[in-house]
Parts: sequence; structure tokens; C-alpha cells
Amino acid sequence: MAIDDKKIIELASSLPLASNEKGIMAAFGVYVVMNYNEFYYKLTSKIINMVDDKEAQAVEQKLYDAVLACGYHTFHGARTSMHWRDLILPLIKTPEDEVYALVAFTNIFGIGYIEVEELIPGKKLVTTVTNAYDPGRYLEEYGPQPRGRCYMFNACTASYMDLVYAPKYPDGMGTFVSKEVTCRSMGHSTCKFVAERA
Repeated sequence: MAIDDKKIIELASSLPLASNEKGIMAAFGVYVVMNYNEFYYKLTSKIINMVDDKEAQAVEQKLYDAVLACGYHTFHGARTSMHWRDLILPLIKTPEDEVYALVAFTNIFGIGYIEVEELIPGKKLVTTVTNAYDPGRYLEEYGPQPRGRCYMFNACTASYMDLVYAPKYPDGMGTFVSKEVTCRSMGHSTCKFVAERA
């Protein structure tokens, strides 16, 4: 494998990541929303805990779908940017390298450190996160949860596979579906996500 995730994080982190007044980052040419995590957490947790379980699952599916679309388009934008072409593309020799590069790129956002546990090319990706902050907050505020609460990492795991192994952008989104199989909000030590073909 030609991908050095620490190198990618170092390269990406050395670029100016502040956004302008329109929310456009100078680095990697992507749109970002500058919002406090507290707002997102409070909004989603209140909605999920106000409705019955069937409605909660429908809300969770919408959250997954929203993050999948966001990740799919954002990561595609990043990987077609000048910075990606100049700094990261030279490290990529195989489709599998690209998956590892996308995972490494995710780690520059500081929402938790995601790692590849298993990759079966074109079929399956298993990722883990040990330090995502949202699940601990759910556990602390609401007690053990019936399902995982890492919507961001769950959907991102599918988006990596969609971008690399599915039909060419923009037609590949949803080719892979990810499930969160363990979550710290449920009392597990790590959060684990498994993406496979739908």
C-alpha cells in the first residue's frame, strides 16, 4: 500500500483550512458549514428522543442519507481539486490506495480518528473509530442507546466505497450501504462500520 495516512494528514493540515464568508475553503475546494457541534448534537438528540422508535429509525435514516450525500459530493470535490491532484494523487497507485487516502483525508476534520480495519476490494469496507465524541455525549446524557449514533462515520464509510468502486460520479451514490455494528453510545469500546453492496 502506497498510502501513508499520517503524511496525508500532515499535507492537508499544513494548508489554510479557514473558509471565507461564503463557507468555501481555500484548500481542496470544498464547501463547509461553520457550525458548533453542540447545535447539531442538541438538535438530533432532542428529535430522536422525542419520537417513538419507529419514527426515530426514520429520522436516523434521513440523517444517514444526508451525511451520505454530503460525504459523497464533498469527497468527490476534494479528490478532483488542485491540492489533491498535486499532493495526494501521486501517492495513489491502486483503487485501494484511494480508499485509504479518503479515510486519511477525513481525519483532518478532527471529529474522531477513523481507520480501515478490513477492505475487500469492490465488496466490503470495515472501519473503526475509537474517539468519536458524539457517542459519548449520547451515553452520558441519555444512557445506553438502542442503536449506534455515529451517523457521520457510518455514511462516510459507504461514501468511500461509492466513490471508488461504484459507477462513476455522480451515479454511484448508494451503491454501498453501511451499518454501524458497534457504538460507544451502546456501551461498546469502539464504533465499527461495515459497508457492503446494497
